This record gives sequence, C-alpha cells and structure tokens, in this order.
Amino acid sequence: MVGEIWGSFQRLPLWVRIWMVVILAPVNFAPLFFLNAHPSAIWVAWLSVAGMAFNLPILMRARGFSTALAIPHLVFWGPLVVVLLLQPAMFDGASGSYATLLLVLLVVDVVSLAFDSVEALKWARGERQIV
Repeated sequence: MVGEIWGSFQRLPLWVRIWMVVILAPVNFAPLFFLNAHPSAIWVAWLSVAGMAFNLPILMRARGFSTALAIPHLVFWGPLVVVLLLQPAMFDGASGSYATLLLVLLVVDVVSLAFDSVEALKWARGERQIV
C-alpha cells in the first residue's frame, strides 16, 4: 500500500509535489508550534491539520492520489479561511511570528482552496481515477 501511494505521488506533476512538500504541508503543520500563542490557536491548529489528516483514509483506501483528496481541504480549510478573513481579532494580541503565520496560512490555504475547488468539481463529475 505505501509503495502504491508513493508511486502515485511520484506521478503527480513536479510543481504539485514541490507545492505539497515544501509549502502546503509545512505551513499547515506550523500552527502546532503556536498552541499557546493565542486563545484561538488550538482551533487554527486543529482545522489546519485536520484538512490533511482526513486525507489519510482516502489515500489508504484508494492507494493513491485522486480528486477526492480535495474534499477534506474544503471541509476544514474553507471554514478556517472564513474565520481568518472575517475575524481580524484573531490577529489581535497575537505575537509577531504567530500573526505572520496566520497571514501565510491564510494565503497558502486560499491558493490551495482554489485548486481544491476545481478538483472537487472534477470528483463530483465522476473523475475519480487514481494518479
């Protein structure tokens, strides 16, 4: 199973693999290092990590990457982005580095959700093949 998932990952375009490994995953795991930075930090961390964690069962069942992986991102990162956009108080009282992380997280997840919206639409239309 791990070999099949790895092979599927290797078949993704290089820019997608770089995006996932160098930017998307690290930025969404980073809130775990700021759990005491702000009263809402636990929720930011939970939503950012959940968007990735709920992909594990999909990956394991499919034994590879498919358009279905966009769905947990929409479910968890969508609300996270809305909260970050509509609640400027999230940045109030946050340390400089935590406020910077929130801004980076917002930008990265908005970009990801743009891609994920297209992928989820493909999934809804029946495009469910494994890469």
